[in-house]
Amino acid sequence: MYKNILIISDNLHLCKGFENIICEFNIPNVEWTFSISPFSQIEDFNLELQNNVSITNLKEDSEIEMLLKKHDLIFSIHCKQIFPEKLLSQVKCINIHPGYNPINRGWYPQVFAIINDTQIGATIHEIDAKLDHGPIIDRDFVEKNSWDTSLSLYEKVIKLEMKLLRKNLTKIIENSYKTIQAEGEGHLYLKKDFNNLCEIKLDEMQTVQKTIDKLRALTHGEYKNAYYIDKISGKKIFIKIQFEKQ
Repeated sequence: MYKNILIISDNLHLCKGFENIICEFNIPNVEWTFSISPFSQIEDFNLELQNNVSITNLKEDSEIEMLLKKHDLIFSIHCKQIFPEKLLSQVKCINIHPGYNPINRGWYPQVFAIINDTQIGATIHEIDAKLDHGPIIDRDFVEKNSWDTSLSLYEKVIKLEMKLLRKNLTKIIENSYKTIQAEGEGHLYLKKDFNNLCEIKLDEMQTVQKTIDKLRALTHGEYKNAYYIDKISGKKIFIKIQFEKQ
């Protein structure tokens, strides 16, 4: 059974949800530590969480050494850092991924699920040297509708992630879970793949369906993603799409 567990996350909502599950389960003799990457604002996390939050930079050798001495299990929950091989080889590391491996590995799985009309879900897996790739502990799908945007689909995935975590947490801590291997390598999407989607080329010929799919894939709340270049001013004009069912 693991005793010293680190949760490293850059998603405040999920981090709070994890903390609530820990309080609910009340697992004895386990020390929990919460951390974020240097990309997040620690003030926001300390304001919302009951546990104190630290900053962990996985590029610093001294911090890796500290993690090796202190923790025997690490959860990555939407952490924006790559786990170095030295850490992976000595500490069990578990990732909660907002995509159904191996279909949607990497960045913004819900975006590419809409663009490519593929299934989407969530996966809990062991971390290995490749991104969103290791042995799978559990996974499931969410329903994807023709009116889903990136945000609405992402919200479904987050709910599923918490469901899978609640279902598997005790088995993970007790190291009594079983894994399966993914059916091949699947598709890996990087941040640059997302960035290449964002410009809407006004002279591009495609179906109305493809245009709608691209706009809803790039519509995520207040984020400015989809844009076109105004031919007169040369400025970026940002676009979102909104759906209303009757």
